[in-house]
Amino acid sequence: MPELPEVETVKNIISPLIKDKTITKIDIFYDRLVQSNIDEFKVKLINQTIKDVTRYGKFLFIHLTSSLVIITHLRMEGKFRYITNLSDARIKHTSLIFYFKDGTCLAFDDTRKFGLMYLTTEEECKNVPMIKKLGIEANKVQGSDLETLYKKFNRKKPIKELLLDQTILCGIGNIYADEICYLCKINPFTPGNLLNKNNIDDVVKNAKVVLEKAIKAGGSTIHSFHPSEGVDGKFQEELLCYGRVNHICPNCGTRFHKEFIGGRGTTFCPNCQVNPLLEKAIGITGPIGSGKSTLLNHFKEEGYITYSCDELIHELYKKDIHKRNISKILGVNFDIENKEITIKARQIMIFEPEKKIAVENYIYPVLENELIKIVKENDCPVIEAPTLFKAHIEYLFKKILIVEISKEQQEVNLINRHDDISSSKKLNHDFTYPKNLSKIRIVRATGNFETFFKNADEAIKD
Repeated sequence: MPELPEVETVKNIISPLIKDKTITKIDIFYDRLVQSNIDEFKVKLINQTIKDVTRYGKFLFIHLTSSLVIITHLRMEGKFRYITNLSDARIKHTSLIFYFKDGTCLAFDDTRKFGLMYLTTEEECKNVPMIKKLGIEANKVQGSDLETLYKKFNRKKPIKELLLDQTILCGIGNIYADEICYLCKINPFTPGNLLNKNNIDDVVKNAKVVLEKAIKAGGSTIHSFHPSEGVDGKFQEELLCYGRVNHICPNCGTRFHKEFIGGRGTTFCPNCQVNPLLEKAIGITGPIGSGKSTLLNHFKEEGYITYSCDELIHELYKKDIHKRNISKILGVNFDIENKEITIKARQIMIFEPEKKIAVENYIYPVLENELIKIVKENDCPVIEAPTLFKAHIEYLFKKILIVEISKEQQEVNLINRHDDISSSKKLNHDFTYPKNLSKIRIVRATGNFETFFKNADEAIKD
């Protein structure tokens, strides 16, 4: 559906074309387009001259002589088409045609037939129910409006739904709501009543930035919407978030997710836009042989619900759908329960690293969905996740314990569990993590279990 920038662009295109034109005839091919009395619409507009075209939110207002106003909404796919050759006036999806005294005309085409027109007067225009209920235009909020917005946003509904609510801020639709949330680093599922005043100020600021940029670019041409015949908006080329599901977030390298909120597809970066309702788990990660599993068992003994990502992935590998898909990636039959096949698959991934990356890119999102279910079902699960940062699942954790260990102790641990340490890669000294992530806590593995566990217990409580 065209939003404020697209409707502004339509207004700017048709206004100079139809201004000062006098209507001599009207053909209506789809009666439900006109929401007011259709007979009055046909009669009262004859010999009226168009004085101006304005916009509020997503609505257009065609102002005429005799203080008449046509309120119109394009809805999903409504389009105005200015015509100089009358033989081209009506096409397959034309709902209405205004004929002008100078021999030109303006058609309204609507494939989905959701568009509307409503005839009223200048005096009554603001009292028409669909206009009266509109909130402040999102790109024109003033400081004096903020207190009202603070109250209207103080609801349990997700911020995405509140941004789409035209009675709060009008003009924002699905495209720009996603862009605004991304710029504000607010997860679209975040309930409005969890936002503070600074958050809402940020929403207002970024709404203005996004909408003004989009207006200058002529709006976004998405799918079947074009502001005019042969005219495309350019802002879709500047969209950072909307429609970029599975693309890489330029801020953090995480793949954009897409979920539905109120029936609307919603794209966001789960790590830049952390959902406070999912940030519940305690994560354990670190180099191989550092003591992650030992620490996980400690928390299990302390009464926590615990999960191992290695075990979860192992179970996922047993499912037929994942066996088939990974077999396609590797080019050989994959069966985790067959030792010979497993060894062959591992060799392929060692010597063909691009296939290893492809397998990871496939299985990590599947694992992520399993972890989301776990987090939703448990208050504070403890999850051992060796590839936590590689899989970009930081957003699921309120605390992340990184186990640090000396090379010497790491070698002892690996030997004790009969691992081959001949390969330097096995020691995984290249384990890296984002140093500026505030939820990270370092737990040093010293070889003394009592101290190790005490440090971990303190880390999750600070």
